[in-house]
Amino acid sequence: IIGGPVLYILLKIIKWGGEYFYIYVWAFLFTFSIFFLTIFPIWIQPLFNKYEALEDGELKDAIFKLADRLHFPLTKLYVVDGSKRSSHSNAYLYGFFKNKRIVLFDTLIKQMTVPELEAVLGHEIGHWANSHVMQMFVIQQLYFLAMFAGFGRAMNEPQLYLAFGFNPATKPTLIGLMLFMSTIWAPVDKMLTFLLTLNTRRNEFQADEFSVNLNYGPLLKMGLVKMSIENRSTLDPDPLYSLYHYSHPPLIQRLSAIDENMKKKA
Repeated sequence: IIGGPVLYILLKIIKWGGEYFYIYVWAFLFTFSIFFLTIFPIWIQPLFNKYEALEDGELKDAIFKLADRLHFPLTKLYVVDGSKRSSHSNAYLYGFFKNKRIVLFDTLIKQMTVPELEAVLGHEIGHWANSHVMQMFVIQQLYFLAMFAGFGRAMNEPQLYLAFGFNPATKPTLIGLMLFMSTIWAPVDKMLTFLLTLNTRRNEFQADEFSVNLNYGPLLKMGLVKMSIENRSTLDPDPLYSLYHYSHPPLIQRLSAIDENMKKKA
């Protein structure tokens, strides 16, 4: 529903933008990214799950107290009915500037004690405190800019079309983009994806350390163990395989790092 119109606009911009079309493409994708990040949690996600305000009680008081302690501008707390699809549990933050919101899966609330949930949210707020969300957004925008700048260099090369049996005189934009992404850009994408995975894993360790520094070390370990069990995660996969394929470090590595951080803090 969304991908078709976006692709149509991209092709139009590429044809209209001239030699430096990739700057206009990036400007459009930047604007669309901001727009989508704004409407997705408010208008699209509620179409598939039920979101309700977290009821008053010990958990709500504890979370707002944690937010105040860390100067996290929390405005709303929601519970989502993730249990209607699976036992998978999670918690996440969203919102711009001084309008932050936290969403808890109902499965997470059932699986953990209030202190364990505080520890997990200490980890999530750690991503905010370390500017990981902004960092990933900037990386994404640079990725878009680099990809379309590369396409700008390749789209007029006759060999790109001749090698696959297309007439280079016509240079159809969509075909050129598909060929570029599946051949020239594909190995670059693999390398960049690997580097991005390494950075994401580093961010996860940093967020864990943030929670440990809030004195949640043992509680965070227990919370992570419970989440891994309920989510049926592979606890100790092959190191090389996980290094390339897993955006989050395996549980054993995270527990070891938490122990090291607690020793440093002691």
